[in-house]
Amino acid sequence: MLARNVFVGAAVACLLGGAAYAESNGEVLKFSVMRDGTQIGTNTIDVVRSGAQTDVQIVTHVEVGVAFITLYKFDQTETERWSNGRLVAMNSVTDDNGTVHRTNANCRGGELVVQGDGGVQTLASTVVPASIWNPQMLSQNVALDPVNGKLVSVSVVDRGEDNLSINGRPARTHHYQLKTEFSEDVWYDDAQRLVKMELKGSDGSTIRYQLT
Repeated sequence: MLARNVFVGAAVACLLGGAAYAESNGEVLKFSVMRDGTQIGTNTIDVVRSGAQTDVQIVTHVEVGVAFITLYKFDQTETERWSNGRLVAMNSVTDDNGTVHRTNANCRGGELVVQGDGGVQTLASTVVPASIWNPQMLSQNVALDPVNGKLVSVSVVDRGEDNLSINGRPARTHHYQLKTEFSEDVWYDDAQRLVKMELKGSDGSTIRYQLT
């Protein structure tokens, strides 16, 4: 949701649970994925609540090319189910430029059983996905990589309040620098919704999630 190549497809996919949105039955956030000002993809986050249960679907598509030649392509669909603020199930299918990854996580007996690239492992039930749309990740020191099912270290620097223009409207946000296997900057509004993400690609390009 990580960065492993010049186009950071897996990194931008990690926008991606917890019941952290403003209270409502359903909400959809749509982002354009930009690289140095040019759109290279989309990211959609769909959140549906029913009582104590929250269901999340995150769909990311990134494609980079020159003329009619595709140089890099990334597709990921991730679903998460939460109950009372705890992750109970996650399923992620990722096609990283032809390499397919499948990760599944389920809560069993008070533990999180994860099957991914590294095989099967049992984690604490408090572990959350490395999904930066969810501000709950900011309070973690480790998180679950939805791409390969492995744990990654998490550190956060609070950059304070920041005034942004979102779709032509002023917005008061809070800015954090988040470090996992790479460093990225994230902004959340007063309702704790992700409104912007920015990181540097390994080629020096600027990758940005831009709310549409």
